[in-house]
Amino acid sequence: MRRDEHVRIRMTNRSPVVHPMHLHGHFFRVGDAVKDTVPVPGHMGQVIIEFHADNPGRWLFHCHNLYHLDAGMARVLRYVE
Repeated sequence: MRRDEHVRIRMTNRSPVVHPMHLHGHFFRVGDAVKDTVPVPGHMGQVIIEFHADNPGRWLFHCHNLYHLDAGMARVLRYVE
């Protein structure tokens, strides 16, 4: 992502398990709510998060179920020039 960009991420959960997804370094909007963690329901549940890229760096985006995090359910979101 780039500084000052409007970022929108759509998550679709293809598993039967709820995934509480957490983003470090930013708060995001889900509808009218402001959060840093959002549950993505199982069975093809979808959630869209949106935020303003105003905190440059590398930020971990991961499932808060620790056994999912340990299994690699995480990505680093980073700013590019």
